[in-house]
Amino acid sequence: MKPEEIITQAQGAVKALEERLACLEDRLAAIQRTLEYEYGRPRRDVAGHDPARLPLISQIPAEATPHRLELAGLLGKPATRGHLVNLGDNKAQVWFSYGSSRVGPYILLPAAAVEISFLAEVVEIAETGDGPTVVQAFFQ
Repeated sequence: MKPEEIITQAQGAVKALEERLACLEDRLAAIQRTLEYEYGRPRRDVAGHDPARLPLISQIPAEATPHRLELAGLLGKPATRGHLVNLGDNKAQVWFSYGSSRVGPYILLPAAAVEISFLAEVVEIAETGDGPTVVQAFFQ
């Protein structure tokens, strides 16, 4: 084989590998988009869940005046996951806050749970007027 033929074959092989690599990059980008749609985009400025750190578990009375649970202060970071469960016989109102953003009230029915998969610094819980109830909080 002549050197020119070897170079031509090598260039063809490199071009084929570049095309395969481009296809793989496209597939990885599609997988990343799918995961971002399902789980959200990670934020570099927020510490993720550390399984070596114990979670915050608390039972909070839902009364007429909202009970404020400072998750960022208690966990040392905003909560990135967790849930609230209404253990009582009456409805509860729930508000979530992160920074200057506040959403709610969400009505948490008796024996119902709400999972969070978003950042929360503060959770506020109050009764709806039906009577007091108890809400169990689990946050990491």
